[in-house]
Amino acid sequence: MAANTNTWRPPRTKGDTATSAIRGGGGPISSGGSGNSAPPPPSPAPLSASMSMSSSSYPATSGGLYDLDNLDEDLLTPTGPSPSIVADLEPKLDNLRSLNKSKAKFQDLMRAADADAANHAARMRKFHESKAAAAAIAASGSGGGAPSAVGSGGIGGGRSSGGSGNTSSGVGGMREISTWRDRIDRRKKWDAKSEALQKEVATIVRLIDTPIEGTHAEVASERLARWQRAVELYVYCPEESGGVDFWKLLEKLIEGCGEENELLEALSHSSQICTSLVEQTSLAVRDAAADMAEAEDAYHIKLEAHTMLADRAAEQTEKIEQQFRTNGQAALKIGQRLEMAEAKKRQCDTAAELIRQWWMMENLAEHEELSGEALQVEEEMRGLIPSSSCRMDPLFTRPENSLEAARALKALRTVVKSRGNSASGALLDPVSRHRFDVTSRLIQRASMALEARLIQSFSEIYVAGGTYDFSSPEAATRPGRLNWVELRNSAMALTNFDGGRALHHRYVQMVVTSRFPELFQSGDNSDSDEDSDDEQLDMESMRQKLTNLFHRVCEVCTAEFQLIANVFSYSANLEKGGGDAMVDLTSLSDTIPFQVARALLQHVISDPQIGLQARIKDLLDSIDRRGDFDAGTKKLDTFVVIHEKAAGLFTVLKESAQTMLMPIVKSGRSGHRSSEEYQAVSEESVRAVASLMHFLTTQEMQLSSSHRRGYLNLELRLLHHECCYCLDRTGAKLVTTQKADAVRPNSGLGHLEGAATYVAPVMPLDKQQLKKMGFGGLLNGPLKQSVLRQPLMHATDSLSRARLMFGGNKVGFGDLDSTARVITGIFSQMCTFYGNSFLFPIIEIMGNLLDINPPSAPPNLPFDENSPAPDLGVDGSFWVGIERIHSAAKAFDRELWAEQRAGSDRVWEILVATGSHTSLTLAKDQRMGFFQELEERGETAILRALDTISTHIQWVLVAGGENVTKNRVLQNFGDKDKSGGPYAVPAGSSLENANSPAVKSLTFCLRAQFVHIQAALTPQSLSAFWTALSMRLYDILVTRLLQHYYISMVGAVKLSRDVEALRSVAMLAGTDHQHWDLIRELLTVYMTPPNALKTILVGPEGDPTSGKGLFGQAGKAQALVFMSRRIDYRVKVNNVFQKSTWVVELLEDLGVPDPTDGTVNIALYSAQSLRNKRLKLG
Repeated sequence: MAANTNTWRPPRTKGDTATSAIRGGGGPISSGGSGNSAPPPPSPAPLSASMSMSSSSYPATSGGLYDLDNLDEDLLTPTGPSPSIVADLEPKLDNLRSLNKSKAKFQDLMRAADADAANHAARMRKFHESKAAAAAIAASGSGGGAPSAVGSGGIGGGRSSGGSGNTSSGVGGMREISTWRDRIDRRKKWDAKSEALQKEVATIVRLIDTPIEGTHAEVASERLARWQRAVELYVYCPEESGGVDFWKLLEKLIEGCGEENELLEALSHSSQICTSLVEQTSLAVRDAAADMAEAEDAYHIKLEAHTMLADRAAEQTEKIEQQFRTNGQAALKIGQRLEMAEAKKRQCDTAAELIRQWWMMENLAEHEELSGEALQVEEEMRGLIPSSSCRMDPLFTRPENSLEAARALKALRTVVKSRGNSASGALLDPVSRHRFDVTSRLIQRASMALEARLIQSFSEIYVAGGTYDFSSPEAATRPGRLNWVELRNSAMALTNFDGGRALHHRYVQMVVTSRFPELFQSGDNSDSDEDSDDEQLDMESMRQKLTNLFHRVCEVCTAEFQLIANVFSYSANLEKGGGDAMVDLTSLSDTIPFQVARALLQHVISDPQIGLQARIKDLLDSIDRRGDFDAGTKKLDTFVVIHEKAAGLFTVLKESAQTMLMPIVKSGRSGHRSSEEYQAVSEESVRAVASLMHFLTTQEMQLSSSHRRGYLNLELRLLHHECCYCLDRTGAKLVTTQKADAVRPNSGLGHLEGAATYVAPVMPLDKQQLKKMGFGGLLNGPLKQSVLRQPLMHATDSLSRARLMFGGNKVGFGDLDSTARVITGIFSQMCTFYGNSFLFPIIEIMGNLLDINPPSAPPNLPFDENSPAPDLGVDGSFWVGIERIHSAAKAFDRELWAEQRAGSDRVWEILVATGSHTSLTLAKDQRMGFFQELEERGETAILRALDTISTHIQWVLVAGGENVTKNRVLQNFGDKDKSGGPYAVPAGSSLENANSPAVKSLTFCLRAQFVHIQAALTPQSLSAFWTALSMRLYDILVTRLLQHYYISMVGAVKLSRDVEALRSVAMLAGTDHQHWDLIRELLTVYMTPPNALKTILVGPEGDPTSGKGLFGQAGKAQALVFMSRRIDYRVKVNNVFQKSTWVVELLEDLGVPDPTDGTVNIALYSAQSLRNKRLKLG
């Protein structure tokens, strides 16, 4: 304790810097007239809750963790301040030291600590009161000197001093020094003030916003009074201020102060109010710090008491541990010796009992040999002879002693087997050997008789039947219940005869014959009757038969698992009955219930004559004997039903084996074994469970593998047949292009040896017949909506059946690799059929049906717009067929692939769930190849349609347009056989129509064709197609214009109108039509007089290199080539065409050569060339 006391350190022994800083002082207290400085006051002492002090003038108040306000000073023994200030500040701890720390109770330590804390608090308060008195004397003698710093240790300034030296704000004033009683008084006043303000919160908040009536002075006074109450509420009760904050208070203070004097007066009064509140809150903070310092010291004193108690507990614990180590080792050695002695005693008792039983059997055998009367062992064992006449020991003849008799006979047989031991065989003389042989034969007869009696007893109880009730052993003896306790006793006794092997075989036979009489008997007779049955196969009856079969197997096996767990689990039952010293529990295996369950399952499922697999095989053979496709479809459904029921059966069997057999194995048996033995037994049980689960899994795979092999071949064959039959019904003809083998090795079913997968032959539609059918026959035949959907419906059915056969359910797949490969095989076959056999030939023939060459005779223009528009070589049925093929492709992807569609159970979702990246990659390649081939063939057909429309456009524009004006001849050429084209209109002619007949008819046809194209193509394809058509239309017009047409100023107006009409049609779809904007600009060279052409070509500045005008927009060569098609560009002089004078002057003025003097490459001015230039510049 002395060590603990020496380490005590008061929290603070110097002036409280925090409290001094609040008051603004920092120096020591000066004493009376002397110049010596008094010692600094100590820090606030801790305050103890268990101490009390009473005062007639100060009622009790709460003081933090410990309440020292009610301290009874008469009960304490404080002394005055000693000369050593530091020594007086330390806790004395006299009461704690006076106790015997090795014997004192916890309550005594706490009471002593409370007394020491009270003494320390009283001593500290006396010390502070004496220091306060000395400081007061020194302050009165100095007369308003420096400010005192005695606020630490609970001494804080309070009321202003009334002595000499008046107080002043700031540093110069002298304050009356407060004691701990003043702190209590200030705390009470603060609490009372807070409670009063809390009651008036609503009134104060309401009044501060209420207008005031009266004179100006009354309003100012009342406003200041309300503001003061609001500030006090804000300071004393910040949580209950009712939304009053600092900025609102400031706003209310200056509210209504219209003049500067009023504002100064309000601020002056508010400053005094705030100064007073600051002083009050400063005192409250210092008082709280002093109270917490007292509580801290009290806490440390109490901690000393707890430390003493903890040290004593640690010492006692160490002593107890040392005693345990010393005495425990001796007790352990004694226990081990006792166990060894007990084991030796048990061995001696067992040997004595074995010798006694051997002598008894030896006497019976000797008596039988001497008397010549055979001992009726079997009759005595079965109870056919009265017990009074039995010659054998009652141990063997009474049924209640069956277990002990079986164990005794097992031990005797062990002695018989040890005869060959060299150590024992060398001591036997011929007489002893003869006696040994006679005795061994009697033991063998007794063993066989006892085993037969036990098996007979077990069979009689089981065949008698009854409800299975394993709730308690007493429940087994009730009427109508199966007496499983007797079964367990018999089975336990039979374990001494070859481990109960004969009983296990007999039990399995009884379960089969008694629980499955209607399904596992007379199977051959029923099959012979079905051979001659020609009636319609009833699928519902077959489904019901399969359901009953699997349900019966599941129900019986689940019930028998419970029986096996309670009857053939012997070790736990022995311990429940108290055990037997004669029994070696390690000889009883935990795996016996699993061995019995496995034997039962193997006989029920795999027996070649009456097993579950044999019955299913007979059922499928009865379907195969019909041999038609309808029977094949029903066989597929039968496969699915068998797989579904089998999966459910094996799942239930596995769960039953784990939940019903394993708990019995894990219970008991650990009480008489070491941890090593129990761990070995547990590992043996785990291996037995794993072996049974593996057996069930193997049986399930064996049952499903052959069915899966037959199902897959039949599924693929029937799927191909159904798809081909859909096309055959439309009148279409299928041809065989290549001869494929019927089967091939299947890598998708790697677990099935010799498995083979059917490969459907590629049988495309006959193209010649499709060509004869025409567009109408295609739309009403193979491209009919119902025909396009039918193969997809058959494929989705195949996927569903395949998922059930190979995939199990959505939660977990059975054989993931096989599932992935089978789904991939079905999808691959559908891609081949839907593409190569179905859609590819149709779309190819649709393109071939289009005739690119237009009619040889020119069209009769203009077309009658009240009649259907000519199709420009592309029948509307072509676009309807394209749209249906496109819809069929989307339906194919949606119904079979269905990517990112959760819950669709389609190819993508199934393959992702299997986790087979190889199969998923192969399926993606098949899908990509199908759509890529379909897209290429579709593009070929659409490009052929584009070529057809283009040739017919030229036929309308050129042949039709020129045929209208074939009799018009340019007068200034003087050649009557040469025409200048439809735009060489003589000056002064009137324009009867807005557009030429050819352009008007062409736009009419293109708008009608656009409706069909828009309905058939996607927006992206429509944009690309119409852009290409726009460019070809431009090229046809420009080529004819630059090679054959001449344009007059009147014809230029007509040409401009035709260009606008063609441009409006070209811009119905697509985005790249800038070539039409360029030709619109170039047409100005035909409408402008010769004297203004320079401005049009190079701009108003007249500079050819400025980049303005047509030279900058279209280029010099193109602008000049287009200008050369003016009708006045050349004139005939002396029967020779020469450039006009204005042309020569214009070219010389511009300083450029004439590009038409040489060969003009028209391809440079095509729409594609213009587009390439823009892309190059951009």
